[in-house]
This record gives sequence, structure tokens and C-alpha cells, in this order.
Amino acid sequence: MLNILLTNDDGFSATGISVLKGLLSKYGRVVIVAPKTVMSAKSVSLNLGHPISIEKMDEDLYVADGTPADCVSFGLGNLDIKFDIVVSGINHGLNISYDTMYSGTVGACLQALTYRVPTFALSCECNFDLVKKHFDKLFEYILSHKLLSSDYMLNINFPIGDKVEKIVHTHIFYRTETAYFEKVDGNNYIAKRKLNDELCSDEESDVYAVHHNCISISKLARTLDYGKDNL
Repeated sequence: MLNILLTNDDGFSATGISVLKGLLSKYGRVVIVAPKTVMSAKSVSLNLGHPISIEKMDEDLYVADGTPADCVSFGLGNLDIKFDIVVSGINHGLNISYDTMYSGTVGACLQALTYRVPTFALSCECNFDLVKKHFDKLFEYILSHKLLSSDYMLNINFPIGDKVEKIVHTHIFYRTETAYFEKVDGNNYIAKRKLNDELCSDEESDVYAVHHNCISISKLARTLDYGKDNL
């Protein structure tokens, strides 16, 4: 049985992390160290130079007033547990293309790599039932194909919609997108992004896969695309 460190960037009370804990529990002990509040788009940000609050809420549940990367550092560095794997998610929203640069879900896994612990991130658009239905097949695929490594993380995205046809190995597709700020009122602006997924014709990419009923598995080494050819 595995010792599994579980975190996310949507906060400890998010539906996705609760679902994922239930799915992982059959494979071993699941210890959650997760942010107190939503920490989306924090990437691998760490709190340095000032204290953060970490509260033990239950036997295997710790809540941190910090980032996903902080949570991983605390779990791997301060708990007296030898973890076999770090898992991040289920993120409510895909982490494909440039999302991987900003994602706190992905950032948690990149932090795990600095401790040389195998890790994967799991994301879906909004359909947690789809993840529940296919998770065992996915996890057994990962184990049987020996995809876990301390040299790279696995960035896994479930397809948009309610169907999974297959699991595919992909690379990151750097789509054309535009980031801008929209004025709300006064001096207040809100960040916006215009995405152009429909322009992607690369059938071996993560963007294409999630739009064509496929679970996408991409390897990422730190912040670099590890490359499909290495799968």
C-alpha cells in the first residue's frame, strides 16, 4: 500500500480534493495537506520570510494558510512519513497549454520533484463523475506502464464532455491566446484571457486530446515540457 500526499489549489474544502481522496484511498494511506483558501494561478510560489499557519484538522488532514507548493514542502519536509507519491487535484478546470505555467495544481507537483518524489496532477473541466468512472483504469495504466518518476511529473487532463475513448500520451500545445485586463469600475480591473483552442490541429497535443474524448497525459520536467517522445 502507498503513502500518498494529496494537495490542490482550490482549497481543502473543494469538491475535487474530496473526490480524489476517496478514489485514492483504496491504494493506500492518503494524507491531505491543502491550502485554506483558493490558491489558483500561484504556480510554484512559496511563502518566504514570514510565518504561515498550518492547522491539523484531523488525523490525516492539515490545512495551511499558504500556497500549494508550501503545502507540499510541509508534507514532505515536516511530517514523519515517507511518501511514495504526491498527487494534486482534482482541479476544477483544465490545466493545458499555457495553463501549466500558472497553475497551482501543477506547481504543487513541480515542488514535489525538488524532493525527488514521483507526482501527478489531475484536472477536469467540471465533470467529476467522469473522473470517478475512469480513475481506476487511469491509475492502473500509470502503474502498469511505469510512468511514475522523480525526474518528471505527469500532467493529466480529462476530456471535455462526458465520454472517454482512450488514454493518450501528449505534448504541450502552446496555443494562441490573449491576456488582457477589463475595467470593472473606477480604478478596478479584472484579468481576462481569450483562448483559441479551435485553432489546434496537432493531434498529439494536450489541447487536441481534451477536445476529442481522450485523457491526456503529458510529462513536465520542472517548468519544461519533457516531451511526448520520452513516454
